[in-house]
Amino acid sequence: MGRSRSAPRSKAWLRAASVCAALLLLAGVPPASAHERKASGPYTLTIGWGDEPAFTGFRNAVEVDVVETAGGAVPDLTGATMTVDVSFGDQHVTLPMRPAFREPGKFRAFLVPTRAGTYSFHFSGTIKGLAIDATSTCSDTTFACVADVAAIQFPAKDPSTGQLAERMDRALPRAEGSSSNASTARTIAIGALVVAALALAVAVRSRKASKVG
Repeated sequence: MGRSRSAPRSKAWLRAASVCAALLLLAGVPPASAHERKASGPYTLTIGWGDEPAFTGFRNAVEVDVVETAGGAVPDLTGATMTVDVSFGDQHVTLPMRPAFREPGKFRAFLVPTRAGTYSFHFSGTIKGLAIDATSTCSDTTFACVADVAAIQFPAKDPSTGQLAERMDRALPRAEGSSSNASTARTIAIGALVVAALALAVAVRSRKASKVG
């Protein structure tokens, strides 16, 4: 009887321990970063940010992994050249893609995104004499769009450098308008003083002339 009671308890304890161990393992697994795969000739490009999620004001990198579509192997990248045109709205910048240190097949171009929103990457270049051409735009199904860093700030949400720049852009026209108005007022005041001085001079001369007469 003693053995029959202890056996179920032992099994229950083992099941509980297994569940706890599984939960701990799952908790320690970092979430997979979002990237998009694009085919270009015989190659497959896996495209995304180096660090995701991506936030404004933090150094990040446009990242692409290159493999041969047929065999999934990293091709011979000797002499390979690649650039990426990063676009945000109507603004563009072209950056060279550099091979990642000790990570075969991976290329990176570092930058600091300063505005939250939608970014697009257009890759071009050659690998083993074959042209590379691929475009990817951030979305829920490709790679992460850039988020405002205020979303993760605590306890105070400080304005980013981009937000400060936008505030300065809005404030400068008002300041210039105020300066222009002040300059106009000064000009009018100076003109009024000159007119008053001339009138006074004329009055003094008239009085002198009347005395002499």
